[in-house]
Amino acid sequence: MTKLIRAFFAMTVLLMLSACGGGGGSAGNTSGVALFTSAADKIIIAPGEIQTYNVGGGVPNYTATSSSGAASVSVSGKTLTITGGGGGTATITVVDASGARVTIEATVGSGVDLFTSAPEKLNLGIGQVSTTFTIGGGSRIYTVASGNRQVVAVTQNGSQFYLTGVAVGVSTVTINDTLGGSKKVEVTVGSGAELYTTAPSTVVVSVGGTSSTYQIGGGSEIYSLTSSDRSVATVLTVSPKEFAIVGQAGGKAVVTVTDSLGKSVKLDIVVGSLVDLFTTAPSLVTVGVGATSAVYTIGGGSQIYAVSSSDKRIATVGQTTSKEFIITGQTGGKAVVTVKDSLGKEIKIDVVVGTVDALFSTAASEVTVEVGGANAYKVGGGTTVYTVGSSNIAVAKATLTGNDLVITGVSTGKATVIVRDSTTGILSINVTVGTGTPTPLFTTASSDVVIAPSTSPTFTIGGGRAPYLVSSSNTSVLTATVSGSTLTLSGVAVGSAKVTVTDSSGTPLTINATVGSGTVVPLFTTAPSSITLASGSSASYSIGGGTAPYSVASSNSGVASVSSTAGGFTVNGVAAGAAEIVIRDSLGAPVNIAVTVSSVANTAVNILPGDSTGAVGDTLVFKISGGSPNYTITNNNPSIATVSPTSISTTGGTFTAKLLNVGATLVTIVDSQGQTKSITITATAASSLLRISPNTLLVAEESTNTIDLSIYGGTPPYRAFTSDLNLSSVSIVSTSTLRIGLGSTGNRCFISVDESGTYKPLGIGTITLTVLDSLGASATALFNLKDNGMGDPITGVGGCTPIP
Repeated sequence: MTKLIRAFFAMTVLLMLSACGGGGGSAGNTSGVALFTSAADKIIIAPGEIQTYNVGGGVPNYTATSSSGAASVSVSGKTLTITGGGGGTATITVVDASGARVTIEATVGSGVDLFTSAPEKLNLGIGQVSTTFTIGGGSRIYTVASGNRQVVAVTQNGSQFYLTGVAVGVSTVTINDTLGGSKKVEVTVGSGAELYTTAPSTVVVSVGGTSSTYQIGGGSEIYSLTSSDRSVATVLTVSPKEFAIVGQAGGKAVVTVTDSLGKSVKLDIVVGSLVDLFTTAPSLVTVGVGATSAVYTIGGGSQIYAVSSSDKRIATVGQTTSKEFIITGQTGGKAVVTVKDSLGKEIKIDVVVGTVDALFSTAASEVTVEVGGANAYKVGGGTTVYTVGSSNIAVAKATLTGNDLVITGVSTGKATVIVRDSTTGILSINVTVGTGTPTPLFTTASSDVVIAPSTSPTFTIGGGRAPYLVSSSNTSVLTATVSGSTLTLSGVAVGSAKVTVTDSSGTPLTINATVGSGTVVPLFTTAPSSITLASGSSASYSIGGGTAPYSVASSNSGVASVSSTAGGFTVNGVAAGAAEIVIRDSLGAPVNIAVTVSSVANTAVNILPGDSTGAVGDTLVFKISGGSPNYTITNNNPSIATVSPTSISTTGGTFTAKLLNVGATLVTIVDSQGQTKSITITATAASSLLRISPNTLLVAEESTNTIDLSIYGGTPPYRAFTSDLNLSSVSIVSTSTLRIGLGSTGNRCFISVDESGTYKPLGIGTITLTVLDSLGASATALFNLKDNGMGDPITGVGGCTPIP
């Protein structure tokens, strides 16, 4: 507007002067008007911009100059042209022919400071495009650049630009004009929020367990996680933004979550429990012999626990899981059960097996017993497992059966009977014997006996007044000796002798003995009439009857060789073929055995389980393995158990033993090649109470088969416990079957050691199995493992577990 007013004014003056004929002008000034330009006194021009103005007045011709390179200028006739340069200021001077001049102050640029609509700080996500920002002010010529184009990209169009997030990180975007103006925008490519995780500040996880899954957010969106102690806790990466904590061992660690900008969040990790180790068991547990405590639980600590007894002869510990245990009394006494976690924290429980009452007896401190008589008393209190002894067994003997004490008078005199419990309890009973008439002298030998040469039967002497003496009338035929109340008669040669037994009062008793004549048992052997052996194998048998000593010979030692002892012999298969074994006694009576040796090697025949004990009425099940079918089963005492079937045609076949009466029987398996395997089956008195059958079994450490035991009595449902989770696992199947499986080691290999940890070659390790019924009644079984040398006791090769 100013330019238009000035131009209008100039033109008006020119017209007026022209009408007047130019009067009033200076010499040479044809217009009579002073030099002027239509430009304002001060102008703003952008770099490279061209502005034109009119020049008039004064004395033509006109010229113009610029004081700096900020703007260039030129005049053509009455037209002034100004061109903006790179920026800055310049004074434009217009001069006419008379030297008159007009000045114009030119500013190249916008005339205001550089500015942008972009904020000073900006957050973008990866791949996110910002809004379009505007630049203004300054020189009006702008450049926009990213300090890290791998993080932020810039797209510019003149005075407008936008930004794109490329990768997580930070970049400074700089906006410059040509006048030196500058603006900066700090761009963070990421979440736009502070780094965070959904995990609590303290994470508690069990040993071997995995925590919940936690998320990470905020920060720069590329995260790393580290544990300060990987032996305690490790980090499981679920996804780039998810993680969990895995407990390795009890303890504490710190997990650090860091983004790519170096921002971090720290988490305290507790592997185990924030709660101290504890158990529901009291500090003192009292349990009876053969009885079981309540089920106790373990918690707190590192959450991996071990429970042990200081003396397994007194009390054993059974576990169904690592967090539950029971205590079973074995014999009277005291022990300490230790509950320990993997951090070394422990709790000790004092265990008394028996009673906390003082040891007592119904016997007075002074008692009198007749010779040959017996007095019965009760013992109680103490630690419930008692022993008894006499200071003079020639005068008085004492026996204990459970709580029943019996003192028997042997001969006139005095003695002291001492009763002890399994700890420190002790009782003394002074016994006087001989105030009445003793029982008459007797012996279990009949008045006339027949004895084979080289045999030595024994008999018992009783009654009368001990000690006893014995003599033989003919020691060249028969010798007689006495030890306490045991009489031994030894046949020397065929003939007759008279044996005289005398007590301390001189009362005699006579026995007529005949050696080598009379009724004797014929020569026999436990070997069958024909034997089949594999080459390299052997079989052993007993010899009896007849008249010892015995001789054993082979008709072909290149096929079968023999070696003999006083009461038996062993046949060794040498090479394929046939031979005959001949057995003779000292009188020449023979027994012949046919032997066939095959060239086929044979695996050992075996029975699982081995030696077993059950109650009368139980039916035990056994499985045959190895050897060569068919198998023959023999039972040396059918009155104790009935075995069925007596012949099995396949490996893996089973047979049963029905227990009939209290006692023991030897069951022998013979395969088709003459290999044998014998086990002892023992029957005890039956009980209506809760029990396990068999309650004692023997298994070789090589065995990995599951074993099933039967549960009788009690009130189901049942729970099962084992004293060794390493070598065994237990479960209840089919309602009343206790199944024994492998433990955490995956085998039954063990090293037999004594209580001090010293290796015992080929020993037996005992694991106690316990069953509880729903009413709290308990029953135990002894699971015995036979150490057959699988593991090296020094190096531990074979992964074998020590068992005392």
